[in-house]
Amino acid sequence: MTNEFTILVLLILGLALMVLEAFAPAFGILGVAGAASFYTALVLAHHMGSLYGVEVDVPILVATGVIGIVILAVSFYCTFKSRGRKIAAGAEIMTGMKARVLAWNGTSGRVHIDGEEWAATGPAGINTGDNVTIITRDNLTLTVKQDV
Repeated sequence: MTNEFTILVLLILGLALMVLEAFAPAFGILGVAGAASFYTALVLAHHMGSLYGVEVDVPILVATGVIGIVILAVSFYCTFKSRGRKIAAGAEIMTGMKARVLAWNGTSGRVHIDGEEWAATGPAGINTGDNVTIITRDNLTLTVKQDV
C-alpha cells in the first residue's frame, strides 16, 4: 500500500466518521476520531510534499485545525447551553397545566386541554365546567386535582 493511498484512506475515514457522528450521535467520540484521522492525513500529506500532485502547505494545516477547533467549540457550547432548558415537548410538559372538565362521574371523566379531549381521574366532587390542574399522566389518562 502506497503512502498516498494510506493518506487517502485516512481522509475518507475521517470524513465518514464525522458524517456518521451527525446521524448517529456518539457523544462526540466519532466526530473527534474523524477529525483526528482527517488532520493526521493532512499532516502526513504535508510531510510527503504533495498528495496526488496537490501540495499541502502549512497555511492549509493551520486553517483546517482552526476551523476544526471552532466547530468543536461551537458544538460543545450548543450542547451545554441546551442542558438547562425547560422541557418543551412530550408528556412531561402537561404536568401543572390547567384543563376544563367536559364531563365528570364520580372519580373519572373527560377534560379539555390545548384543543384536545383527555380521559382523567381525580377526587370526587369535581363538576362539569370546573377548572382542574394536571398532576400526572399515565399513558392516555390524566390525574387531576380541582382548582380552588
